[in-house]
Amino acid sequence: MRKWSALFLIVLLCFSLSFTCNATENDSNETTEHPDTTEYPDTPSREPDIVSDAAIVIDAETGQILYEKNSDVGKYPASITKVMTVLIALEHNLNLDQVVTMSQNAIWGIDRSSTNIGLDVGEQLTIRDLLYATMVNSANECAYALAELVGGDVENFAKMMNKKAEELGCKHTHFVTPNGLHDDDHYTTAYDMALIMRAAIHNDQFREIAGTVNYTIPPTNLTDESRPLWTGTKMINPANPYYYEYCEGGKNGYTTDANNTLVTFARKDGLELICVVLDCDGLKYTFSDSKALYNYCFNNYMYFYPLSDFSFSNDENDETDINYILDNYYNSLNHELINLTVDNNYCMLINKSIDTTKIEKQINLFDRASDNILGEIEFFYNGEQLGATSITNGSHSLSSQIQSNKEDNDTDITTSKKSSLLHIIIIILSIILLVLLLTALQKIIQERRKNERRQRYTNNQKRRRRKRRKYKDNDYYF
Repeated sequence: MRKWSALFLIVLLCFSLSFTCNATENDSNETTEHPDTTEYPDTPSREPDIVSDAAIVIDAETGQILYEKNSDVGKYPASITKVMTVLIALEHNLNLDQVVTMSQNAIWGIDRSSTNIGLDVGEQLTIRDLLYATMVNSANECAYALAELVGGDVENFAKMMNKKAEELGCKHTHFVTPNGLHDDDHYTTAYDMALIMRAAIHNDQFREIAGTVNYTIPPTNLTDESRPLWTGTKMINPANPYYYEYCEGGKNGYTTDANNTLVTFARKDGLELICVVLDCDGLKYTFSDSKALYNYCFNNYMYFYPLSDFSFSNDENDETDINYILDNYYNSLNHELINLTVDNNYCMLINKSIDTTKIEKQINLFDRASDNILGEIEFFYNGEQLGATSITNGSHSLSSQIQSNKEDNDTDITTSKKSSLLHIIIIILSIILLVLLLTALQKIIQERRKNERRQRYTNNQKRRRRKRRKYKDNDYYF
């Protein structure tokens, strides 16, 4: 009986433990439900909740940051690396119709299970085909071929990528591969990636390639079949559920280490933005995150042109300001040269909640001109500076005028120095000539005196001889 009781207790205990474990797992599943991108249309000023671990949105024109999340945290970029690869290739002004032969390294230097378009060693296609295949279809062997074409080899091309990144102001970026296949030493940040895309979209050819939905590579020397390519940036494909009408182009990426990544650019109402999302758990969330961030920024920010109708001639501070300039600097120049101007197209990206009528401008005029800049106008809202723009001279380049005056002064100084030197030389020569004349005169005087002494001596000798003869004659007669 005791054995059966003990056995019953053991079974009951095991059942209890089993029930407890199952409950915990169920609770865990309920609490770890995958998050979703969440927008707040009823509260447009509220930032969306996104899935991506790092993200940023910047203004393509000014570089101003409108949204950021872990934007300086190092992440693996995966295939959005190809933005830099294509940019560098385009900056080398290559002949896009030039034919390239695929090398052994380009074909077998990548993981063949990674994204590729099935090219083979010795296959020939144009640089244009390589560029489109790299950006549209994310073909890793094509990115490799571009790196060999431009840099000679992948290692040297990586140096070019890192140098370019440094020139663009990237602080936490290091590239190893041209295609983004994983390497522990290949990383970037959301902010740095935004800087790279900002530089890239200044290239019209890049814009065209990055905004292409589909492209077809024609038959090559090794195949009679064409290769149709379709973009992985679903936000620019009208036939895709993730299509976003304001998105103009971009590049997506994925590796198991990097997770999903995406960089895009979009335009609405004249405002162009760049969005980067990194380390996103789920491809679809890169698109929903980007769309939510774009909606938030487009709904909350706008360009404001504070100087659209501004001129010094109709500004109330004009007379005082001009007098200030003249008194402090320009009294040494021709006053007719001064024509204060500003960039009437200067714009600031401001939050739509700002009352633009309360934006104050402060005119600062310099005591010294520098590169034709006479001062600046600063803009403030509730004591916070929103922006600033330069005041320049619209008629002539003061720098040129100043340089001209400087050159004239230098010429006058040089002429004066030459004249002074000539005077000194003349004086020295005159002194030398005078010394020579004096020396010659002194010699003449000395020679004359010698001659006079010689003559006196000779005369004295003659007188003595005559006197002696006289005495002799006298003696004779006596």
